[in-house]
Amino acid sequence: MEFVMNNPPAFSLEVRKWSRTTKANGDEMAKDIEKLLNNDFYLKTELERMDHVALVVLPASGWTGSTAPFTQTISVEGAKENQDACLVSALADGASLEAQKAYTKAFSIISSGTGVLGDGVATFKVYKKPETDITVGLQGVG
Repeated sequence: MEFVMNNPPAFSLEVRKWSRTTKANGDEMAKDIEKLLNNDFYLKTELERMDHVALVVLPASGWTGSTAPFTQTISVEGAKENQDACLVSALADGASLEAQKAYTKAFSIISSGTGVLGDGVATFKVYKKPETDITVGLQGVG
């Protein structure tokens, strides 16, 4: 018998308990072992996803709306509807003081707004338009 690894990985909370008094059937026990293997595969995949950071660019010219909130929807490879992600800084190491100040100002505007993931997209809403293009990271997407 071969075990089947689900794709996408599936997590199960229901695994039967087997004991010496249980009438053991190899095929039936294998189904529970398969669930445990899939749980391991699922958890490993989730940990790898949580470590991944998708970099996205929000151009200053991409904000729509004439009054707040201003909206921008961008493509994000690997994003899924209602997926949770953490917004992280993508400021380049060694950036000049001027670049750091501009980035910090734009990042604070983005992080004080809202962001929602959809299938392959992220929609950001802010109450003030950033004056510069900004690259941010979405940790846990991809």
